[in-house]
Amino acid sequence: MSIRNDIKYAMRLLAKKPSFSALTVFVMATGIGLSVYLFSFMNTMLFKPLPFEDGEHIIEITTSINGKRHFGEFNLHDFAQVKANLTSVSEFSAYRNETVSVSGRDGARRYSATDARANIFSLTRTAPILGRTFSTEEDKVGGENVAVIGYDLWQNQFAGQADVLSQSIKINGLNHRVIGVMPEGYYFPRRAQLWRPLRDNTEQVTREQNSLVTGLALRKPGVSIEQIDQELNLIMQRLAERYPKTNSGLSAYALTMHMSTADGGMPVVYVMHLAAVLILVLASVNVGNLLLSRAVERSQETAIRVALGAPTGRLLSQLLWESIFICGLGGLIGLLVMGWGLEVTQTVTNQFFTDRPPFWWDFGIDAYTLKIFFAFLVGTIFVTGFLPAWRNINGDFNAVLRDGTRGALGKNAGKLNKALVVGEVFLSITILIVAAVMITASFKATYADYGVNTSNKLIGQIALPQESYATDEQKVQFVQALKTKLSTQNALHDTVVMSRLPGFSDQRPAIAVATQEYSQQNLSSYPRANQIAVLPGSLSNLDAQLVEGRFFSDSDNKAENHTVIVTDSFVEQYMTTTQPIGQRIQFISENGTKGPWFTIVGVIKHIVQNMPNRDKEIKMPSVYLPFAQAPRSSLFVAANINSDMASAKMALTKAVNDIAPELPIFDVGSLDERLSQRVAPLRFVGGVLMLFGLASFLLAASGIYGVMANTISQRTQEIGVKRALGASEQRITAEFIASGTKQLLLGAVPGLAIGLALGYTMSVPIGVEFMDVAIAAVILTLLLSAVVLLATYLPTKRALVNEPAYALHNQ
Repeated sequence: MSIRNDIKYAMRLLAKKPSFSALTVFVMATGIGLSVYLFSFMNTMLFKPLPFEDGEHIIEITTSINGKRHFGEFNLHDFAQVKANLTSVSEFSAYRNETVSVSGRDGARRYSATDARANIFSLTRTAPILGRTFSTEEDKVGGENVAVIGYDLWQNQFAGQADVLSQSIKINGLNHRVIGVMPEGYYFPRRAQLWRPLRDNTEQVTREQNSLVTGLALRKPGVSIEQIDQELNLIMQRLAERYPKTNSGLSAYALTMHMSTADGGMPVVYVMHLAAVLILVLASVNVGNLLLSRAVERSQETAIRVALGAPTGRLLSQLLWESIFICGLGGLIGLLVMGWGLEVTQTVTNQFFTDRPPFWWDFGIDAYTLKIFFAFLVGTIFVTGFLPAWRNINGDFNAVLRDGTRGALGKNAGKLNKALVVGEVFLSITILIVAAVMITASFKATYADYGVNTSNKLIGQIALPQESYATDEQKVQFVQALKTKLSTQNALHDTVVMSRLPGFSDQRPAIAVATQEYSQQNLSSYPRANQIAVLPGSLSNLDAQLVEGRFFSDSDNKAENHTVIVTDSFVEQYMTTTQPIGQRIQFISENGTKGPWFTIVGVIKHIVQNMPNRDKEIKMPSVYLPFAQAPRSSLFVAANINSDMASAKMALTKAVNDIAPELPIFDVGSLDERLSQRVAPLRFVGGVLMLFGLASFLLAASGIYGVMANTISQRTQEIGVKRALGASEQRITAEFIASGTKQLLLGAVPGLAIGLALGYTMSVPIGVEFMDVAIAAVILTLLLSAVVLLATYLPTKRALVNEPAYALHNQ
């Protein structure tokens, strides 16, 4: 009965002040909803086990150079040694991602494919819904051309026909017999929709041919990734001793499939988790303070009940039930809104990619989300219930009954209120600085200068299949024919053909400069740069800025000519001369073979051939070669638009189809849109943290004002006494302002220190300069300082409106 009565009492108290109740529920919903959302979002992207049996044990094994992780692929022979000597894993596989052309009745379409060892499917404990997977015989050179297809491809290309296993599929112009169909939603290892046998074997591929693969493995239960890394380091050290020319500085490491998408940004992830906890604490402190104000208002009532023999536990129960109702209702609203937010997140993140996101990006309320939600809910009930309960049951009730004032509890209340203001300032400054870093990174990446003119350009990508374009001559002929065909399209002009456009990274071979000395003469001792193949005229059509020398001419576009153009960043970082024109450089392959010497004929301003935030961290130089001197299978085609976008797309597609009807051009669209899409994840996270920053500022502003107003309200009698004794309004106002400033400094100084430390941790991997972080911190501190001073000044002026006699008589 007592519990039921306590519940009814708490409900009556909340119903008596609906605006107060609505405010506290809203604050709680904001804190729980935002914090749980961010934890759920990050868990889905980076930590949730893959949806397979033993999915938590699947790892990827890849390489690093000179201790820097770069998700590089293994030389097939190196991987064979790792497989033979690594004892901390139970199963091995290997794969290589490809982009393939699949021909059908409605033309050719591009698909993400994976060439893999036969056991890649058993690694995930997944069987096909139709047919079978590869056999070991099919996984060898000379085996029959077979393919396992994904569910989506089965539906799109074969209309879900049950007899698909009796049919073939044309991949890159060659027929492959369909032997299996994988279940719906299976895209392992990331977004593959069809799988072929890898067919690269150490017995048939020499070390010098440098066939590259990425490793997959199943780590044994109880074995950590750190233990695997230690074992990998020992194996790679032995390989470096055996092959110093190619393997010096080369190592390997293991990571989960999720971590490969973090791309070195784990410090940002951990800081965002901390921000989520801080905003929950901030919301809890605010609600606790509001309930504390209620407790102070009812202190006389509480004192009378204590005097009449009410047990302390009963008083505590009533206060806790009030907190339970507020946190429970706020948490439920936050959970519902968060669920909606995760659905929106799924829609938004699907737009980050031209095909589809990694298959494990399935956002929604799952078991992990509910665990975090209930853990946070219990924590907030404790915090918001404990503060007012502690305040209410530990006061001097005799003093309250003796003088009938609310000020009898002033000493303890004053200490607690000061602590609350300090805490609000500390938390809010820390969160705001973290949010400012991400917002700055998002803004800079969105409006980055790539070093060329990216506006009004239509682009598309082409992947020349090895089966049809096996020789360099065939690739050059295709590009020349495409240039000629595009010149006849009225909707387009100023054609650009490059292996990678600005904003997209390319291969980075080791490079030797003729005038430099390299002591060790191994791959790790040479600098690296982007190597971009371009059709003559492409750089000038992109409005690249020529520093000295010249652009390529048609006479450069011959295999026997060895000419290059470098960026000024290449000259600054890798050359000691002030006259780079006429100097020579040499490319060194991954197997240590040195190529011919190339002569520098031009220097252009630095072009960003990567994500702009990564280029800020490491300004990677670039070397450009005429296409005929470095033919590629993967191409970007771009041109300025003379008409509307739809006509331009039709013109570009028609030009490619006229030359090669079975060759799809994919990801056709505006260059600015593609570049914007590449930074969309950073922009999205920046937007989320901007919401966090706005919420924290509003919570802090309202919370600080509430605490200061409550503090000054409790000191109304004190103010009346001081005025009666002759103290001026200015002196009293200055006294309160000084007290508010002291609390501001006590919270702002450590908040700035920790916020700047977290901001610096985040700024390095996302390309934000520390000066930007410092400027943002100063601005935010000044803004919050204004809030604190205003929150002190306004209640003080309101208290000073009353005459001293009124303040004394009404307290």
